Amino acid sequence: MLNKMDINKKNSLPDISKDFLSAYIQQKLIEDNFDWIKSFVKDGKLIGGGKIKPKGCKKTYDIVFEYNPNKEGRKENIFVMDGKIKFKKVPHLYNNHSLCLYHPFDLSPFIPFNFVDVVPWISKWLVTYELWLKYGVWLDKEFKH
Repeated sequence: MLNKMDINKKNSLPDISKDFLSAYIQQKLIEDNFDWIKSFVKDGKLIGGGKIKPKGCKKTYDIVFEYNPNKEGRKENIFVMDGKIKFKKVPHLYNNHSLCLYHPFDLSPFIPFNFVDVVPWISKWLVTYELWLKYGVWLDKEFKH
């Protein structure tokens, strides 16, 4: 026999305040433009990664990411799976060791920001990182963390 709680669960509406479509749209855009990335959508988040060796880099890097369109502020976390790349040891990393690819103030609050637009910046970050290893200076715009 059903109780009142069971009936409420069956008749409850989905949470429409969450964006479940954006992750699928970004996944399609990434699949169409970046063959090195494999991804999937889970709970409204785009999760993925792959191996990349940007032109100008000596090394191939393993990248993983999570893009959450429902998160306030910075919606992506992108990580280089390399034990040497750690916060406070390498410039342009957040304290969770994710890549700092842009300053939020550089983005317009009036123009939608797509995760697919960030993907090329991963290569730029990696090239700049290798130059930093060589010269000891971050050769790009910098915001101290």
